[in-house]
Amino acid sequence: MAIRAAVLATLAAWSLAAPAATTADWPDYRLASTIDPATHRLTTTAEVTVPAAQAGKAVEFVLGANFKVATSKPQVTRLPDAAGRQVFAGINGTSDALASRRGVAAYRVQLPAGQRTFKVEYSGLVDLPPTASPEEYARSFAETPGIVSTDGIYLSGSTLWYPQLAGDLAGLLVTYTFSVNTPAGWHIIAPGNGVATGADGMARWETPSAVDEISVSGGPLTPYTASAGLAPQPIEAQVYLRKPDPALASKYLDATSRYIRMYNELIGPYPYQKFALVENFWETGYGMPSYTLLGPQIIRFPFILTSSYPHEILHNWWGNSVYVDYGTGNWCEGLTAYLADHLMKEIEGQGAVYRRDVLKKYRDFAAVSADFPLKDFRSRHSAATEAVGYGKTLMGFHELRMLVGDELFRQSLRTFYKDYRGTRASFGDVRAAFEKTTGRDLARFFDDWVNRTGAADLAVADVKVAAAGGRFTVTGNVMQRQAGAYDLQVPVVVSTAAGPVVANVQSRSASTAFSIETTSAPGAVSVDPAFDLFRVLDPRETAPSIGQLFGASQVVAVLPTDTPAETERWRNMLAAWKSPANEIKVVTDREITALPRDRSVWLLGRQNRLATGLFASEPALGLALSPTGVKVGSEEWPFAGHSHVLTHRHPDDPRLAVGWVTSDPAEALEGLARKLPHYGKYSWLVFAGTEPANVGKGEWSTADSPLNVNLAKAGAPIVLAPLPKRAALAEPPAAYSAEKLLGHVQWLAAPEREGRGFGSAGLAASRDYIRDQFAAAGLAPGGDNGTWFQDFKAVGGPDKQERTVQNVIAVLPGADPRFKGEAALLTAHYDHLGLGWPGARVDGLGKVHPGADDNASGVAVLIEMAKALAAGPPPPRTIVFVAFSAEEAGLIGSRHYVKNPVPVPLAGIVGVINLDTVGRLGTNPVSVIATESAREWPFVFSGITAVTGVPTRSIPGASESSDQRAFIEAGIPGVQIFSGAGFDYHRPTDTADKVDAAGMVKVATVATEAINYLASTEKRPTAMAATPLTGPGPVAGGQTRRVSVGAVPDFAYPGPGLRLDGAVPDSPAAKAGMKAGDILTHVNGKEVANLGGFNEILKTLEPGQKVELRWTSGGEARQATVELVAR
Repeated sequence: MAIRAAVLATLAAWSLAAPAATTADWPDYRLASTIDPATHRLTTTAEVTVPAAQAGKAVEFVLGANFKVATSKPQVTRLPDAAGRQVFAGINGTSDALASRRGVAAYRVQLPAGQRTFKVEYSGLVDLPPTASPEEYARSFAETPGIVSTDGIYLSGSTLWYPQLAGDLAGLLVTYTFSVNTPAGWHIIAPGNGVATGADGMARWETPSAVDEISVSGGPLTPYTASAGLAPQPIEAQVYLRKPDPALASKYLDATSRYIRMYNELIGPYPYQKFALVENFWETGYGMPSYTLLGPQIIRFPFILTSSYPHEILHNWWGNSVYVDYGTGNWCEGLTAYLADHLMKEIEGQGAVYRRDVLKKYRDFAAVSADFPLKDFRSRHSAATEAVGYGKTLMGFHELRMLVGDELFRQSLRTFYKDYRGTRASFGDVRAAFEKTTGRDLARFFDDWVNRTGAADLAVADVKVAAAGGRFTVTGNVMQRQAGAYDLQVPVVVSTAAGPVVANVQSRSASTAFSIETTSAPGAVSVDPAFDLFRVLDPRETAPSIGQLFGASQVVAVLPTDTPAETERWRNMLAAWKSPANEIKVVTDREITALPRDRSVWLLGRQNRLATGLFASEPALGLALSPTGVKVGSEEWPFAGHSHVLTHRHPDDPRLAVGWVTSDPAEALEGLARKLPHYGKYSWLVFAGTEPANVGKGEWSTADSPLNVNLAKAGAPIVLAPLPKRAALAEPPAAYSAEKLLGHVQWLAAPEREGRGFGSAGLAASRDYIRDQFAAAGLAPGGDNGTWFQDFKAVGGPDKQERTVQNVIAVLPGADPRFKGEAALLTAHYDHLGLGWPGARVDGLGKVHPGADDNASGVAVLIEMAKALAAGPPPPRTIVFVAFSAEEAGLIGSRHYVKNPVPVPLAGIVGVINLDTVGRLGTNPVSVIATESAREWPFVFSGITAVTGVPTRSIPGASESSDQRAFIEAGIPGVQIFSGAGFDYHRPTDTADKVDAAGMVKVATVATEAINYLASTEKRPTAMAATPLTGPGPVAGGQTRRVSVGAVPDFAYPGPGLRLDGAVPDSPAAKAGMKAGDILTHVNGKEVANLGGFNEILKTLEPGQKVELRWTSGGEARQATVELVAR
């Protein structure tokens, strides 16, 4: 990373100088507590030392009224209930709930002259079960100000469980030490440094610097730990789970280390010695200093590792190290969301989509009736406060970044952290840090951002093109239609045949003229196409969405009258969606005959009379409706057994939406009521079953944004030229080293290995290399008689002689006795074609075939994954690593293993992840071949994409592609991880210098998630019937075809026909004019069914034979006669 050197140069200096806040005279607490979970009782002795200026003075404090003071020294006096009712506000909530449910007790203590300390002992019941706010339907988190129970403990500032100083001392940061008994099997975690349980049955914690609240969490938990590196002091990653789960813990431990390292470089040194993930006993998403408290479902959602988790870790810099001056507005949540949630999407190339969704949420939930200035934001308690407090703040930081540039933005973040670490900071302090670093006067920017209500409402007008002397000038006006102009840097993009021309137009008034010159004919103009500005989206910029309905302040819901048995269920669903901010008027489809013109509308039920008049097939959207079901694109879902949600723009007002909900069975409505608010960004959804489970979702396409102008054909949709790719502001360190992966490939594909041919010395050397790598990883040998090798005899090589070759086998034992006798396999073949056997092309005979991509790349990933997995916690289920030989000769090694499985019987193998040809990924998704071999595979890899951010594509059909075929034939689910076909496949040109090492890191990341799934899943994958050999997939050894067309196949295309990923230069296909995306339909008069069928046709043909090719290109039929070449 470009910022790494600069940051590392400052870390040492920072580590030597403690932040100024640590020497401040903060209130200090010495807390000793005991808990009795069975009775909910908490008893605490608190010794409080106030700042020196308060010595000898009267000090006031508050406790929850549920606590009764037993003793105190000096004596404390209870004040009238109305006095000193101090409300706590922190990053995770306020004490309002406690005040309303248990009350607040205020006290005064007179300190003797010169004395700063008082001591108080109190006890009470903390038994407030979590409840949901009526405005929380969009999040469905329940909250409690505090609870002590047999399930666990949760105390925070909002519990008022320690004496919170009032008056002039209210809101000060504090230091503390804390001890508490830990019941058997319990671990209790608090901010700072310490132990969650000790040999004496006590948890002890202290904070190295001031915090804004003292929180405590824990319960019966299983701990896991790992080093998170030096930054600049030792940091320990910790995970506490309510049930043992080493695989899940390993994911979080690894993520903790990588995110801390990333933010260390971006912002500054991590301020604590630990970061802990603590699994809560109800669903939460809290961030405390040095730990986060997440709910049991939340930590298992696949996307949390790349969304909420970095967000909570980042709170240790923003909110739990630089604290918030809540009286002036909360900048922290938006900045954290920008540098976590947005950053993760930016790394995936989805930053613009994320910003668009932020603007959609603002438009749908806040812009019309619930807006407010950022200076009034304290915490999120509704969708509207989230849309403003998180969304507008996030977009403001993005605009700052666009204004000052990435490097000055990073420097400003570091300045802000260094100058305000350990203190409370305001938006004004953010401004001061950015002005100090950039030298800019940002007064108007911050005034517009923080103090104004609303957002810019942009338009584009009077766009014209003038041509002269081979140059073009595009002119027009950027309009600000809201009352009072903002000071904006508006991106205006002109699309040309030569690419986009981007200009930033400084707009400070209602109308600002622009003039942009291009050297290529302009085709379109687009204003802010990447959603870089905080503004009110025109409804035509986005597809209708479910969020529009949930964000509307007034909605009409139309019930069907023809299905009275379902009426009560529909009404219950609507009742669950009501809140003080959302009024739902319920009518029937007999009471109204037309849609209300001024409101968004829910149409409920398949037989709804209004729905049948509005919702119909729309080919432009890929939507087809029939009496029996719904089809979107190529996917079809019947009404029977499914629940559907479709949205449509209101025909009278594009700002409004109409949603149609159908449900079968009717019992699914209870689940839909819970789930639909979580899918606000989508235009359509499909669920299956009673639960119900989401099986389809998407957004309709939209092309009529008024901020786009077609210069060639007025009013027509535009094709926007691809915008320049932006580098992410930061990236976490990769889980795998590209250099190490490439090093393995270079060794295996070196000339000395002579292509690792059948029975060759190079193959034997490679075998020994893999053995040594497995041994160095600390794995156990899994071959014959306690060795690393499984010997077998096979006939092969150019001389067709019988030779003894070996599979290399290593074992990582599982730790869960429930899975004894079971194993998950991670495999790759290490042989290749040597000097051209088998199946080399005629021009390659006698030449070394290095086999860098096929399959030194797969072996490299296998080795590095073995090392990483062996270094982590033991997996629940045994993992067996197998490097197969004689794959190119026809899967001989894998078939021998299937007949002679070790160390578990064949029935104990739950699944196989096979790595073959993974070294040429580039910008492609990771392909997963043979996903039809288990019902779960498509869902597993969809989840892996969500977890890792690495795109994958599932390709049904095992074909003869690689070693997974041997297992599928035996009834064992298996997939091949594959990076795609290339021109160098089985050619001497498959060399190490062409391998994409960064792409191999992505492959390893995906494969790690896949093997961890197999090693930990409670339910074994459901094996499906083996597919015929004619399915798609790259073909293994033993081919009999002698000719080549030069068509590079797209393995994701199932047919009919063969879709091309490209054409080999100077090949028959290239000479015929075929290119990527074309679909070959006939060869020599025979219809091409799919890739397998194509191969079968070629086996019947001879080199030099002239054949007719027929194909489609862009929907147009083409044909040509070509002369086949020898393969």
